[in-house]
Amino acid sequence: MPSKPDPDRLPHPGRTSAERRALDRIGCGEPPACSQKTLRNQLDTGLIVDVGTETRRDALGAYKIPKFAMPIPVHMAWCSAVAATDEEMAAFEAELEGL
Repeated sequence: MPSKPDPDRLPHPGRTSAERRALDRIGCGEPPACSQKTLRNQLDTGLIVDVGTETRRDALGAYKIPKFAMPIPVHMAWCSAVAATDEEMAAFEAELEGL
């Protein structure tokens, strides 16, 4: 059962849960899947940048999806915050060996 996240290790403290979920998705290269207000807040604070659009096609034709990315310093901070600690990795590896 996952434990409650340590508040000291949350990426970008002070952000709402919707903003953190969007940052997690953007940090992993996925669309943010959030409201325009959440996107605007993150764009205004510089946590993300608009990098244009991606054109996709399906049975109904072509459509564009807005693309966002994190500036390098923000992405580095996000990676550090979400990375597993040595203790967490040791516990995970021990769990894998037990399977």
